[in-house]
Amino acid sequence: MSAARRTALFSFGAALALVAVKLLVGYLTGSLGILAEAVHSGVDAAAALLTLFAIGVAERPADHDHPYGHDKAQNLSALAEAAILVLAAVWIAVSAIVRLTGDGGTIDATWYAAAMLGLVLVIDATRATTSHRMAERERSAALGANAVHFAADFAGTLAVMAGLGLTALGHPRADSLAALFVGCLVVYGAIRLARSNVNALMDTAPAGAEANLRTVVASLPGVTEVRALRVRSSGGKYFADVVIGVDRLAGLERSHAVMDEVERVVEHELGGPAEVSVHAEPLAADERPSERVVAAALRVAGVIEVHNATVLMRPGGRAITLHARVDAGLPLAEAASITQRLRAEIRRETGAADVYIHLEPHTPDVTAAFDVTGRRRDLRDAVAEAVRPIAGEPEEVLVFEHLGRFVVVLRVRAVAGQSVADAHALAGQVEEAVRAAIGELEEVVVEVDP
Repeated sequence: MSAARRTALFSFGAALALVAVKLLVGYLTGSLGILAEAVHSGVDAAAALLTLFAIGVAERPADHDHPYGHDKAQNLSALAEAAILVLAAVWIAVSAIVRLTGDGGTIDATWYAAAMLGLVLVIDATRATTSHRMAERERSAALGANAVHFAADFAGTLAVMAGLGLTALGHPRADSLAALFVGCLVVYGAIRLARSNVNALMDTAPAGAEANLRTVVASLPGVTEVRALRVRSSGGKYFADVVIGVDRLAGLERSHAVMDEVERVVEHELGGPAEVSVHAEPLAADERPSERVVAAALRVAGVIEVHNATVLMRPGGRAITLHARVDAGLPLAEAASITQRLRAEIRRETGAADVYIHLEPHTPDVTAAFDVTGRRRDLRDAVAEAVRPIAGEPEEVLVFEHLGRFVVVLRVRAVAGQSVADAHALAGQVEEAVRAAIGELEEVVVEVDP
């Protein structure tokens, strides 16, 4: 049995004991205030039983018919308790008014009545404290409703004690006034209880939560915009739906990492159990023309990758050239159809008058290339000789054989202070020299070390 259910069971047993004691003492003394408190405790007993049932329902796992769980059973239980409290308050108030308009009734304020009320105060304080603490820990609306009841019981018992004291001093109507106060107290507690649980059932957002979350989420790296955010609470758990904007060129994995961070931060800010759903939408930031070309290519099925995009300025308007990779096994007619769609997307994205596309075959299967540097010293020496006039003695030269052709990998040292653009130009010169020196060359990979 869970801690929440044990607390509800304890409350139910205590309420039954208090009903029996209050009824007995109320009957013996004739005190309407004590009888009103007996009715109030009877309502508490019914409420505690309802709470016990509601917690049992709420603890059931989600199922096909209730994919979000059964937590709202506690809110329904608390709402039912509020209705029962109002009915009890009406009975107490009517009985008190009848006595006040009559002779006030005959009341015997005995010592055991005072002793009983003192014991009740201790029990009510214990129940209220225990239920409140457990409601906070378990975020249970039903136990929170119990705590409100028991706090009202405590205040009502104090009023009844005051009424009995005044009755003993010769003011017989004080007991009925105390009963009327108890009735008003019960109504006040019922209204507060009903309002908070109606708000929960109507998915009212926690006060201030949305504005705070918007600020926090918008400050996270990778979030370009918070487009929508909704928060609600139900059965002690928060539910949040967040729609963010991310850079459309960020890539799926990076965007997913941003969404995970948003989920973690929202749950932390809400400060309790939460189910957070994050949806990311692509947004265009300050992009260069080449980046806009890539964004357009990502929308065209069949385009694997684009590179080497160049903007050509001419009197008739801008033109764009680029290289695009497609599946090497595609029929040319099908590849031409992909090219046409890519051309249309780039025109729409960039406003270019013309788009020229160089198709490259993409072969997804990787075949191994074998290191033949030791066996082909002639090739290694030819590479070193070709590179020496351009970049000095190469730091490393490797030669691989791949399907009858050669792949050369080499590392050269850059001049101090060179930029990336300078290093790239140097690598290009080295590559041209190696290709001129060696036939049957498939690829040259040049690393430029600072």
